Parts: sequence; structure tokens; C-alpha cells
Amino acid sequence: MKRILFFALLFLLSCNLQAQDSAYARKIIRTLSSAKMQGRGTSYKGDSIAAQYLAGEMQRLGVLPLQVNYMQHFTYNCYSHEGPISLRVNGTELMPYTQFRIYPSSRYATPNNLEKALHKKQLKDGTWLIGVEKLDTYGPILNTDPANPICIEVLDSLLPKRIKKVVADIPVNYHHGYKTQNVVGYVRGVVDTMIVFTAHYDHCGTMGDGIIFPGAHDNASGVAAVMDLARMATQQRPYYTMVFMLLSGEESGLLGSHYAVENPLIDFKKVKLLCNIDLFCGGDDGIMVFNAKSDNTKPFFDKIKHLNDELHVAREVRPRDNSANSDHYWFSLVCPSIYILTMGKPYGGYHDPYDTCQECGLGHYVDYMSIIKQLAYLE
Repeated sequence: MKRILFFALLFLLSCNLQAQDSAYARKIIRTLSSAKMQGRGTSYKGDSIAAQYLAGEMQRLGVLPLQVNYMQHFTYNCYSHEGPISLRVNGTELMPYTQFRIYPSSRYATPNNLEKALHKKQLKDGTWLIGVEKLDTYGPILNTDPANPICIEVLDSLLPKRIKKVVADIPVNYHHGYKTQNVVGYVRGVVDTMIVFTAHYDHCGTMGDGIIFPGAHDNASGVAAVMDLARMATQQRPYYTMVFMLLSGEESGLLGSHYAVENPLIDFKKVKLLCNIDLFCGGDDGIMVFNAKSDNTKPFFDKIKHLNDELHVAREVRPRDNSANSDHYWFSLVCPSIYILTMGKPYGGYHDPYDTCQECGLGHYVDYMSIIKQLAYLE
């Protein structure tokens, strides 16, 4: 116990001297949410551009690779949106994203969706145009059957009572066996018991060439926190071995984390705690911890509460049950796993073009990181 505390104090002292600001995190967020990353989705392989950047950053920091070139490759079936995008109804051109969107998720032209549509018209290529009262939150198209027709959501208030002519240029490209990757590395500790930090780096990509989804809050911010922890771990040898997994395919259904569990690169029986970080900007209202009530995670949540009572950094630390709402879920089946996110503003939008670095508030970043750093050195 004394030895553990000694190493913990050494590490925390090192962190306090070298890392108590958000400059490095903001650099990561700014880079990942820039236009050159193409929204870190399947369009123009933005996910791979981001992965190469993160792998290079791990190497620069001195993080060791868990796989060759830090890449754990896997494939899945998906779509991408590349090229000019336009929609004209009865000669009137509509604006992408604000006036029409490609229907997100796996919710295609199902009978239920068509029944609820205020107006609808099927185009010659099978695509359905449906009028809706409010445009849905944007997300990657997940349906893996290219035979199923896609939908274009249009604000019903903009549609004429009689739809006579629709001219749509909607680039939706199907990819069978699309190749993506998790970015994985570690810092060797004094013991081989592991603390694992995860965050998904993928996002929604683009809606054609005109709309890019930057994904600063979701989830460049979580990636930045994990990379910052990696940076700090390389400054002073930690007591526990620290593993860092930056995951792809989260927006398409937690695919990267599922693959990582099914194809393990580490012995999950040796994992003391896995901490997933997703949506880490803002935080005026505190932090929320998912899977806080399980037998193998409640002691960690109790420690978070205790640390916050001592440090007075979060307005509230709210416990939640386990849920398949982020990458911690699959890991929770094989090791103690929690998911931490911030509550409250300031941050940009959610799955929209306004989730930018400029809107990402990091005023609570150092305070909340102080809790996570200490959490990594529990005995």
C-alpha cells in the first residue's frame, strides 16, 4: 500500500507540475474537428485520416503500440456521402441540412416511417422524399442492405401541397467491407495490472461535399482527454500499466469496442478499471457516470464522489445504470467499466455542423481531469 501511494504521489506531482492546463487537449480537439478530417467518418476516409494523426501522436509521445503501427483493423458495411448534393422540389432549391437531410441511422423507408410522413413521394431511383415537422438528428446511415431505399427528410412547411417534380442529386455510396481501425497503445507500468482509457474518435463524416460534421464535443473532446492522459503517463512511469484505446465505428453502433472485446489485445482479467470518456466539453452542471451501480464499479463511483467532495470541482456527480450508449458497454461484459461525460454547457451542437472547437468550453477540463487522474491510481 505504501509503495502504491508513493508512485501515485510521484505521478500526481508530475502531473501538477507539467500538465495542469488544457492547451494540449485543445490542440487535439482543434485538429480532429478541422475540415481536413472530413468529419472523421467514411466520407473520403476521414476516419483513417484521423487514425493516422492519432497514431503519429502516440508515437511522438512515446506510447508503445499494442498492434503494428498502433492499428487494430476491422471491417463493416456502411455508406459514405461524397460529392455535390442538391434537392429541387417544383423548381425551388432547398438548403442541405437546414431544410433537408438524408434520413439517419437504420431508419429507412419503413412502413412506419412512411405512414407518419406528412407528405411523401418516391423518386425513380427508389429514394423516398418524406415531409416531416422537424428534421431528425443527423447520423451515419447504418442499414447494411443496399437494396433498401433511402429517405430524404424535408421540412414539410417548405413542401408544396402537390409535389410535381423532384430533382435530387444525393450521393450515397455503399461500401461492403469498409476498412477502419482502432488506435491502440500503452505505457508500461511497474505492475501489469491495467487501467484502460477509451474514447471513440469517429464521427458523422459529411453530408455531401457541402456539410461537414466537426464533432468537437462528440467526441474529439474525449479523445483529447485520453491523449492528455497518455502524455502525462509518459512523463513519469506509472504504477499501473496504462492502456489507451481510441475506437472507430461508435457512431455506427459501438462497432470498434465490440471488435476490441471479441478480438482482445490485452488480458481483460488484469484490468482494474476501464474508463470511457465521451462528450467532455462544457460541464457547468457537473459530470455523469454510467454503470456506476454495478458491484464491480460502485467502489470507483464512490471514490469519484469522495474526491469531488474533497476537491469541490463538479456541481453534481450523477450516477446512472449501465446502458449501451457508448463504448464502455461492451467492455463492461469483461471488466469493470464506467463511462464519464460532462453535463451542461458550454459546447457546440450535437451531430450537426455547429459542434466546433470554437464552441467547445474547457473551463472545467483541468478540474474534472484531476478526478480522473486520481481514479487511475486507486488501490
